[in-house]
Amino acid sequence: MRCNDLAEATPRFVRNAIDNHSHLVLNQGMYVCICNAVTDKQIRKAAQAGVEDLWDLQRELGVAVGCGACKEMASEILRENRQHKVQLEPVRYQPASG
Repeated sequence: MRCNDLAEATPRFVRNAIDNHSHLVLNQGMYVCICNAVTDKQIRKAAQAGVEDLWDLQRELGVAVGCGACKEMASEILRENRQHKVQLEPVRYQPASG
């Protein structure tokens, strides 16, 4: 099957969905919470500002207060941010006493 044949065999609504979705990722990030239109970038920014758990994130951005389908992804993004933050902590120099 050639590319043209495949394109013609793909239903129009599927092609439109793919074309329409491509602009969302470029500037705003990936939508994590569809109910409240919250992106991964907003979650990362909130985490950098001090949000540490899902309860705080729910309070700040309204994530996982609707259908709850985004709860796992939002928690994973927070977890990644905590791990990244720990890796970037500076090591303080302490001279040996003696």
